Amino acid sequence: MATAGKSSTQILQHYYTGAKVTTMSKNADASLKVQLLTGKKSVTVTPRSGRLRVKVGSKTIESGSKVTIERTSSGSVKATVGSKSYSGSKLTLEWQSTRYWKSSSATTVSVSGAQNGATGTYRHGRLEIGQLKSSLNVINVVGLNKEYLPGIAEMPASWQSEALRAQAIASRTYAYRNLGAVKPACGCNVYDEVASQRFLGWTHENAGDSGPWRKAVAATQTTSGSTVRSARLITYKGGLIDAVYSSSAGSKTHSAAEVWGSAVPYLVSVDGSPPKYASAQNPNASWSVTAKQSDMARAFGLADVRSVAVAKTGSGLVKTVKATSVKGKTASLTGDQLRTKLKLKSASFSVA
Repeated sequence: MATAGKSSTQILQHYYTGAKVTTMSKNADASLKVQLLTGKKSVTVTPRSGRLRVKVGSKTIESGSKVTIERTSSGSVKATVGSKSYSGSKLTLEWQSTRYWKSSSATTVSVSGAQNGATGTYRHGRLEIGQLKSSLNVINVVGLNKEYLPGIAEMPASWQSEALRAQAIASRTYAYRNLGAVKPACGCNVYDEVASQRFLGWTHENAGDSGPWRKAVAATQTTSGSTVRSARLITYKGGLIDAVYSSSAGSKTHSAAEVWGSAVPYLVSVDGSPPKYASAQNPNASWSVTAKQSDMARAFGLADVRSVAVAKTGSGLVKTVKATSVKGKTASLTGDQLRTKLKLKSASFSVA
């Protein structure tokens, strides 16, 4: 839609039916808790171009080198700094030249195991580390507008500015909706993965080609000095919408009722053809997968699959797929289940 000359507001109001793009000052300078890592027994945090400090209870310990944090069987966490260890129910890590520690050294920290098992690099915020379900739980506390949004990696920065602005507004709205009480499942407001939004932190914000994305974020908010005063958001009848989104669409988008079983007035099926415009150069405008007989049989738990029958919603979302074997046995899966088993791009498909 951006390549066709539409503005970010037009793009957003097309997909979120009846919603409005507006400017709000509330929570403009709020902080967000982002889960970076869980399920590990230990993690290493390493500073670069500066120092970090570990706060455990009333103690504060500085270090210019790596700090190892481990869970203990008693439910506490232990930080090893050099040859000494310090334990507490929770600890905080800060580094230089952040809003928590004023300094001229622009320090970044690397967190082992973050970002799907790789190492995550972060410039902003501070880390809060405790235990969750007998594993370490690593949370990054960042400013929502100035520190979180620049690290969101959901759209190529090479896309048109209006597309980037639309993404920035949608991402911001999604994050705003998740402010407030943390989720018990993660002790966070949002995850750093696609369960919420893909957050790569400094790895994305500081990438050589990320300038247009940073500009799009800045263009959709107003600042005074280092403080964000207001920002563009999407509302429906005065309340923030649940700004869910996907990377692409078929001929139509799917309604909330089709996907989750409950109707949402601004999440209804709309024309989804813009991703198929030639100017979009969308590699997923159409796709096909050839499934082996063995893969189909395994997916349905049958000896073999002779034929399949597909039932769809009005917008083309596959509700069920019923498979029949050579001997007449049948088994059914939902569209999402078959998508997962066969690693399909979408639950909107036809079977030839």
